[in-house]
Amino acid sequence: MNSDRLKVSEKLGFALTNLGNIPIMTLLNTYLLIFYTDVIGVNPAVVGMLFLVSRLLDGVSDPLIGFVIDRFPRTKIGKYKPVLILGVIICCLNYLLVWFSPLLFPAQKIIAISISYILLGITFDFMDIPLNSLIPVLTQEDEGRNQLSSIKGISYTVGPAILNVAAPLAIAAFATPLKGYVLLIVGTVLVVLFFTIVGTLMVKERGTEAAYVTKPVKEKYTMKDALSVFKLRPVVSLFLAMLFITAATNIFNGSLLYYLSYIISNPKLLSVASFLGMLGALAAGLLVPKLSQRYGKKHLYITGLVLISLCMLGFLVINHHSAVFVLCYCGVQFALGLTNTLQYSISADNVDTIRNELDIEATALIASLTSLIMKFAMAVGGAVPGFVLSFTGYAANQSQSSIAEKGILFVTFVIPLILYVVTIAVFSSGFKSNKIKSLHVQKRKTMN
Repeated sequence: MNSDRLKVSEKLGFALTNLGNIPIMTLLNTYLLIFYTDVIGVNPAVVGMLFLVSRLLDGVSDPLIGFVIDRFPRTKIGKYKPVLILGVIICCLNYLLVWFSPLLFPAQKIIAISISYILLGITFDFMDIPLNSLIPVLTQEDEGRNQLSSIKGISYTVGPAILNVAAPLAIAAFATPLKGYVLLIVGTVLVVLFFTIVGTLMVKERGTEAAYVTKPVKEKYTMKDALSVFKLRPVVSLFLAMLFITAATNIFNGSLLYYLSYIISNPKLLSVASFLGMLGALAAGLLVPKLSQRYGKKHLYITGLVLISLCMLGFLVINHHSAVFVLCYCGVQFALGLTNTLQYSISADNVDTIRNELDIEATALIASLTSLIMKFAMAVGGAVPGFVLSFTGYAANQSQSSIAEKGILFVTFVIPLILYVVTIAVFSSGFKSNKIKSLHVQKRKTMN
């Protein structure tokens, strides 16, 4: 029996762990801005600046934390699993403060928000980086990696959809939104803890990449070695693509509730659209392994981006109708199901590229750099809506002026559309689609 082959229980555990990772940032990206502006009463421009500065500050820590995690000693249960379990506990405590510290310290709410939000960026690293380091060490088989990437991609698309179905209903279930948010956030934290800890204990680390190669690699690399990663074109191209597509998606998600609340006047519509979009995302994630083998990861990734761009045009061109919104939203979720899944698969391939080209083991480094990119994209995604809304005269909990409505449309659809098109240009021109051979195959050829 091949000891490298994944068990069904491990795949389930990996799915649970990824589902446990999702709610932290999903709720922040979609609901924190409107929670701060409409419930806590903070000016949107202040929130936007806070998001931008905080994310840029804590983003500096990502490569350093990845550098430290790559040097973490191996234990009986693995190298990354202990960090992940401890990290989720600390992060969840911090997460509660992000939402409720302005209520605990109303006179110093801006300071409380700033400190807790910056700390979250650091504590989240200790659950996000080890999780994103798992795929290369769980299996070296191409089939197994594609399956794990598909599971991760499906989880990261279906998970937010489930939250977007439940969250509006939870918030609307009470006379005041604040009580709904308390239920939503506390319930989310309990789910995150359970899913992450149980799922982590179900997977098995099979050693670092170095255990599968025929030439020596350095597991303890220098900062100079780390910087040399940026000389590799496939790695840089994926990083840039992830930056633009994530920023676009975060801006879209962060502005969407304003569009539904003040343009369509039906925020609960997000629940219906998210449920149907979840089905599309699930289908896309399941199709990725076969489609990527047939058409190639690069072409499939670009196809997903083109589909998202067309849906953004659909939102703008066709009048603001509920049915059209649901249809275009489902198209966006299907396309994100493709791109999200492919990003994790290509990222695992890039770990192989770094090992082959630079002879270093940088699994956590790639995960930390990915986290840095995501945080910068989140900073942009959180700041841009706040700045645009403030500039165009948005007023919380009342009818909006014509300029404010145009501002909502501009930030929800036009800016994301531009960024998606930029992603197409960057990835299509910079990424080489040569398929990376698996380490398993390389080793067999060397032995023959």
